[in-house]
Formats: sequence, structure tokens, C-alpha cells
Amino acid sequence: MSNPLVSICIPTYNREKYLKHTIESALKQTYSNIEIIVSDNASDDNTVNLVKSFKDKRIHLIVQKKNIGMVPNWNACIKKARGEYIKFIASDDLIDPNAVSQLVKPIHKDSSISIVTCKRRLIDETGKTISTLQYSNQNRKVDGMTHARWILKNIRQNKIGEPTSTLFRRTDAIKAGLFDPQFSQFADFEFWIRLLAIGDLYYLNQALCSFRTHPDSGTTQSQYNGKYISEIFKLIEKYYHNPKLKKTYGLTDKDETLVKNKRTLDIVKSIKDLFIQGNITQAARFYSLLNQHLSLSKISSTTISHLLKS
Repeated sequence: MSNPLVSICIPTYNREKYLKHTIESALKQTYSNIEIIVSDNASDDNTVNLVKSFKDKRIHLIVQKKNIGMVPNWNACIKKARGEYIKFIASDDLIDPNAVSQLVKPIHKDSSISIVTCKRRLIDETGKTISTLQYSNQNRKVDGMTHARWILKNIRQNKIGEPTSTLFRRTDAIKAGLFDPQFSQFADFEFWIRLLAIGDLYYLNQALCSFRTHPDSGTTQSQYNGKYISEIFKLIEKYYHNPKLKKTYGLTDKDETLVKNKRTLDIVKSIKDLFIQGNITQAARFYSLLNQHLSLSKISSTTISHLLKS
């Protein structure tokens, strides 16, 4: 196998606490032909000086003059990349020394594959493993369009995983249109859908990265403030209300009704659980966000109220 250049992209904002370990995990790769692109999104901590302290020519630092938003900063990394393949690492996550070497093998061998993902560990602030997350119990190749259609009919579980667990072709990322800035919590999830319209998915049943969860993480914040609720309906609208995309992914009006109702009921359950736990303010916020989208669902506000009382 040839040794194609892999661009390791690390977008960051005020992650001084974890970034050193993230960069070190990238530098420890057994795969030799890498470049590391760190794009700082106008941090006001010591991030820039920390990156500059690494005297390694493989590291390329981008410093945004002002904060351009999380997703545009992800895209800035891809635009700067020269590699045939893109490997993201969130700036509080880690990758194993053999991550790039293992992830690049299947995609470089098979041109029909657009994205490779792997089993990943969920770790806490200290780096302690909480659990492992996986797509399957064995290595497997999955038809891209079939999986994309499954995602759009369920919009529930990101089986592919976060950017840290994936590797994809730079040309496919550009062809797909990069990450969509109208999303944040669902930005990766939505991007995978478009990549899967180009090629297939390959899953490696090997833990090659660690996804960190902590109170300041974007995922935690989105779950707390309920932003994900709006993004669920925004994703439905993007794919089910665009005739071209609806046809591309083979979606029907019935599919739309089912997925809206399933996700609405999931959110109602979350609201009810929050009430039971005594988190009244958060529950009220979630209900308000859901209520903004009830016109998109065939479940009425009366039904919602009944479900909450039951």
C-alpha cells in the first residue's frame, strides 16, 4: 500500500486544559505521513502559545482573527488540508497511536468507501473510560445509501460516531459541500448523510479513539439547553422538504410523518423525566422548544399535555 498524506484536523476554542494531550496523541501516530492542522477560533486563553510550544514542522496553526463559529472552523481545517484523507480530532479528545494507520487501510484499498469509522471509548474529564460505543460486533462494510436512508428514517442514534472516530476522503468532503453551518449538535450527523450518498461506510470493530465528555463540552451543553430539539426538526425539514434530496434518498411522506412523531414522543419522554427529577426550568425550556415545532408534527399540543400527565 502506498503512503498517502493524511491531514489530522484539530479545530479548537478555549481548550487549553485538554489540547496538549490531544496534539500529543496526534504526534504519536505510527503512521508517518501526516500533517496536523490546528485551527484556533479566537480563543482568549493560552491556546495559541500552547500550540506554538510544539516545535514540530508537521503542525500548522491557523489563528482566526474573530470567532467564526464552531462549524465554519471545522471547514477551515478541511480547506487548509493538503492530505488525501481527513482525520478529525476534537480538541478535548484523543486518538490511539495506531488510529490513522488502521483507519486509512480499508478506504485506501477500496475506492467505493467514503468514510471509515471505529469503536470508540467514552471517557470523563480525567481520562477514565466510562464505556465503549460501537456500530457492530465485527468489521463490516455497509452500503452508503442504505445507511443514509436508515439515518433519515430514524434521526435518533449517530452510529457512525463523532468526527474523532472517523476518517474520510478530502475530495468527497469537498464534493459533499463540507459541514453545514446551520447545524451544530447535528453537524457531523448531517454531514455523514451527504458523504454516504457518495460512497460506502466501513466500520472497524477496534477502539482507536477516546471521546471525552465533560460539563463544558458542546455535546453536554446542547443536551442541557435543548438545542438538539430544534436541530432534529431542522434536519427533517432539510431532507424531507427538498424534492431533490427527498428523491435522492428515496424518502416518502409516510417516512416523514413517522420520524417526526417518533422523535416528538422521545422528546416528550425527556420532558416528563425532567419534571419527575425536579428539573422544572429545563423541562419548561424543552417544552417551549418542542411547542415551536408541533406544527411539523401530527401530534397535537393536547396529546402532548395528556402524555405529560399520564
